[in-house]
Amino acid sequence: MKISEVRLQTSLLEQQYQFYHLRLGMEVLDYTNKILRLRCGGSVLAFETHHEDEAPYYHFAFNISPGKLDSAIRSIKELGIAINLVDGKEVVHSNSWNSDSVYFYDPAGNIVEYIARYDLSGRAGDEFDASDLLSISEIGLPVTNVADTAEALTSLLREKVYLHADHLFAPIGNEEGLFILSSTERQWLGSNKPVKVFPLTVAVEGNIQDSFQLNGLPYQIIVQQ
Repeated sequence: MKISEVRLQTSLLEQQYQFYHLRLGMEVLDYTNKILRLRCGGSVLAFETHHEDEAPYYHFAFNISPGKLDSAIRSIKELGIAINLVDGKEVVHSNSWNSDSVYFYDPAGNIVEYIARYDLSGRAGDEFDASDLLSISEIGLPVTNVADTAEALTSLLREKVYLHADHLFAPIGNEEGLFILSSTERQWLGSNKPVKVFPLTVAVEGNIQDSFQLNGLPYQIIVQQ
């Protein structure tokens, strides 16, 4: 499953432009006083202006060239971005996913993850830049009932649970694109933030052509063949 576009809400559109375009180097596709759309490899990251009292925040991950984790970490630090430690470590390793991840916040408090998946390929070379952001590979969907939502989402998308799920966490899809169903009883990994529900829109490439809202939650999911 490939994630074509993720559209999130923010009250800090200008700061997001400064961060993602001027610092991280992502190509701007559209920028007005209402929306910012950025190219990140095979995906688009978009932010819409938000006017509610509570500032929304989300978790999403970028697949990066798997041989460039160390240079990605150097790049983050050189840009003056603090890496969020997990159990005192900068890098979170997963044996089952065969991956390493680093986490940091953007100006709006989103939990951003760079994940190097060693079963995938990427760009060669020593230096890390925006062209090593291969795609948006994960978008977090906070839910109150993980099992029921996972059952509904796998049926709607005709996708499967990736490797393993439990009552607090269920990844749906594959290494190229995952919906991360996370219980609102958790904190987001790589952060000190509780998992909370905020509106978002996600477009994916899938086996069907459809558009739906997930279980009454403010998540619009668009599936394109």
